[in-house]
Amino acid sequence: SSAHRDASASPRTVPSRGLRLVMSHAAHLRRALSRALSRASAARAPLGPVANPGATPDRAAALKRDALRAYATGPARHEKQISDDLLAKLGGLSTQALIDGLWVMGWPTSHVMGARPLTEGQKKLVGRAVTLRFVPQRPDIAASKPAGMESPEYEAFEQTGPNECVVMESVGPWESVGGDIKFLRLAQLKCAGLVTDGSVRDTAVLREYGFPVFSISTTPRQGPHVHQPWEANGVITCGGIVVRPGDAIIGDQDGVVVIPASHAQEVYDIAHSREIVEDIVKTELATNPGPPGKFYPFVSGKIKKDSPLCKLLASKGYDSSKFAHTAANPGARAGLGGIPKSRNTLGARRSMSQQVRHKSYMRTDAEFNEVLDQFAKHKACAVLRTGVEGAAYNAMDAAVQGGFKLVEFTLTTPGCLDAVSRFASRTDVLTGCGTVLNIDDAKRALDAGSKFIVAPILIPEVVEWCAANKIVCIPGCQTPSELYRAYSLGAPVQKLFPGVAGGPNWVRAVASALPMLRINPTSGVEIDTAADYLRAGAASLGFVAPAFDQNAIKAGDWDAISKRATEIIAAVKAA
Repeated sequence: SSAHRDASASPRTVPSRGLRLVMSHAAHLRRALSRALSRASAARAPLGPVANPGATPDRAAALKRDALRAYATGPARHEKQISDDLLAKLGGLSTQALIDGLWVMGWPTSHVMGARPLTEGQKKLVGRAVTLRFVPQRPDIAASKPAGMESPEYEAFEQTGPNECVVMESVGPWESVGGDIKFLRLAQLKCAGLVTDGSVRDTAVLREYGFPVFSISTTPRQGPHVHQPWEANGVITCGGIVVRPGDAIIGDQDGVVVIPASHAQEVYDIAHSREIVEDIVKTELATNPGPPGKFYPFVSGKIKKDSPLCKLLASKGYDSSKFAHTAANPGARAGLGGIPKSRNTLGARRSMSQQVRHKSYMRTDAEFNEVLDQFAKHKACAVLRTGVEGAAYNAMDAAVQGGFKLVEFTLTTPGCLDAVSRFASRTDVLTGCGTVLNIDDAKRALDAGSKFIVAPILIPEVVEWCAANKIVCIPGCQTPSELYRAYSLGAPVQKLFPGVAGGPNWVRAVASALPMLRINPTSGVEIDTAADYLRAGAASLGFVAPAFDQNAIKAGDWDAISKRATEIIAAVKAA
């Protein structure tokens, strides 16, 4: 508005550099200011606090002054933002591993005290924080709070989605922050979840909504007589933990952890490396039962040289000096954290974590199982193989628009790895890479962001390497012996290539005799035979030519590819 431009031009109120910084990171504040100025034009009394209310009888002028003075506060959101890809990686780790990662960095605990899952076994919460602060009820608070759709809680709700969750600071653990009608909007927006250090109402209905809820308790009481929503997307304290808008919120059956956006990548790197260590230890103890204590040197802050754990990691090809195994700063466990006073240490930690990421392709059990779960859920994978330059991304995007959730780019396709990298940052698909013929190919694919590896033939060293690193590998096989051999080597899914060679009856016979297999017929599966393959026992299907007509790709007819994809998905769902 013009009033906003006039106010922002004043050099006496706010330094221009500070104003630019805040405006760049707080667009929602500008919107709030605009609404406030609009309301002020019809107001009848000046608004405080101001230095000299008598000198500013015009309420709009007072509002401008107060709003601009608020810009002197530091930005609520950190300048670093958590990408969808990093958010998904954080969500693949347990809250325990993430807490440990924060401790290793010397960061105070970030566990939201008392917030528990509303439902046993509810899905995991993975989202960026949209914050909402409640304040105690007061008559003037209720009168001043924007009403209706401009209420801070609804402003917060409209900023949520599949990758955003609402974090609410209540005035007390037993006060209701909302119930079925209010939170219906979160369900409609497919919100990632809700966290509060208060209570919620209408438990049965909230469970039906499907999004994860973490709260101190449940209550039949209403909340408005006790507290009011006052601020959206400000810095809040939830369960004793400071939360900034944009922080990563991860919640599982153990509780909720807040990952600061400013250090999310470092937390992931360390937590991921620790999960690698724990997975190796668990596997060792399962194979050779014994007390686990010998693997945990809790005193030194790093794995001791020549300790049992050091030797175990070395036997698996890992350099134990690259792993921080316990709290590097002992004071961190007491909440004395070292990050603010140890910038050089943080830089060293970043270097260490990058080395771990470079040297290790190890995935966690959760990441491995997530890939298998997605294949079991969606069943149809679009496999792109084309010689047309510059078409990879658009062709696959068209297939995704038509309904595919599993995608594979083959290394024989121009721009394959670039396309893998671009798709890997998307949350609407699971991206893999095919025509992998050796371990170096697999590493290049994983470096680009591939979540699974596909080969046209059975290459034992590739399958074994992937199995050792908990990477889903889908090798090509033709006979029952090859299928079982792939399974024995560690391939959880076995690609029947070409799928047309045996047909659905062949798949039925093999699947009946070898029920442990997850057979994935590829190349030769048509729209009219897709359901037959699935009914015969195929676990999933790969679509090459039926999904990607080469003439359509050459012509850039993406609508045709989308239409074809829709037909394929319909056929698969009909099985």
